[in-house]
Amino acid sequence: MTDITDLFDESARLKVREDETVSGWSVGLVIFGICLTLPSLYTGAAAAHNLGVIGTVQAIGIASLVLASMSIPAAIVGAKTRLSSYLIIEFVFGRRGADFVNALLALTLIGWFAVTAGFFGQTLEIAFSEILGYSPPVWLLTLVSSALILMTTLFGFKAIDRLSLFAVPLLILFLIYVANLSLASVSFSDLLDIPGNDPDYFSTAVSTIIGSLIVGVVLMPDLSRYARNTKDCITASILGNGLGNSFSMLIAVFPALATGLLDPMAYMIMLGVVFSAFIILVFATWTTNSVNLYSTTLAVAVILPKLSEWKLMIFCGIFGTAMAVAGLADYFITFLEWLGVIVPPIAGVYLTDYFLLKRTAFDLDMLEKVEDYDKAALVAWVTATFVSVLAFWFEVSMTGIASLDALLITIPLYLLCLKVWPTRFERTEGHNL
Repeated sequence: MTDITDLFDESARLKVREDETVSGWSVGLVIFGICLTLPSLYTGAAAAHNLGVIGTVQAIGIASLVLASMSIPAAIVGAKTRLSSYLIIEFVFGRRGADFVNALLALTLIGWFAVTAGFFGQTLEIAFSEILGYSPPVWLLTLVSSALILMTTLFGFKAIDRLSLFAVPLLILFLIYVANLSLASVSFSDLLDIPGNDPDYFSTAVSTIIGSLIVGVVLMPDLSRYARNTKDCITASILGNGLGNSFSMLIAVFPALATGLLDPMAYMIMLGVVFSAFIILVFATWTTNSVNLYSTTLAVAVILPKLSEWKLMIFCGIFGTAMAVAGLADYFITFLEWLGVIVPPIAGVYLTDYFLLKRTAFDLDMLEKVEDYDKAALVAWVTATFVSVLAFWFEVSMTGIASLDALLITIPLYLLCLKVWPTRFERTEGHNL
């Protein structure tokens, strides 16, 4: 069977061939692995400290259900069109209009690189202090580790991506082992009795959990274009954005509550798994942030096609490292909350375009005839984002979930904008552009 990691090196501007497709389990496992990151473990631990076990399980369950539900239609668009999200965005928003959308996605991706790099530096500082009795400052560790990640992404991305798939099962087993260790020191019933510090944190927890994966949901076509059919899209969405997200956060709940610590490296040290935790967390974070940097570069490359990808990768790596050293990780929860608000309108536009307007024809040969700017899509996207930000700022909500509100607001706005600025070229099946 074709290894999905072999397909990531294919051009983002080509349709996936039928003989390149893989099962939904294969796509879902890749997404599952992407969910296993330091930020995810930290998010689960923060929710546990504020809500306790029951509240955290409820928040993670609701958020994962929303993510999986939003992921399925996005995945279907990718599987049906066989195109990357960047090309789909070009068809919907216009060839030049798509640059604005992709610029926002690039900024969010580089933000993820910076946040993960910041957590990586903190993890290294804790590990070195415990193992060596001394550690360089966090900013220096962040700088050096990010430089190494940049070099490995430039020269060894394919190899490190293959190794990351090998590491995912080991990381899952290790995290289960750590959770089991924490239950050996504190009984399950005692953990259930630990009260949360802030019961009002529930809505924030749901928002941050959704925000942690919302960019991946919007960019789901990048992976789901390799899925064979609709059933595989459902499988991949539930396994990846549903179960993968749930596992990566729930597995941090027990050790975080048992030790009273938020940082994964810190509570693993307290549980007596210092060196093994250091090796596995470092490797997992290294591979994850290589993927973050690679994805950022692809997004920027669509906007600046004349520049070499390796030059763009260096620029993105330097910019992301600067953000990490500046302390973006200190605003991690706020970062996730805002991601959950500003990113869903992008999906709202292209999902409405595909499912409600039935614009399902995506012929690459006709892409050059697509208008430079689709005014309806762009105005709807900007307006929906603005309205969603205001609603979030003033705590006004239709559903109680900011990300879902942002998605639902986009649909009628886009349909209204189409009345004012009709799309110049039709993309319904059987109708040539």
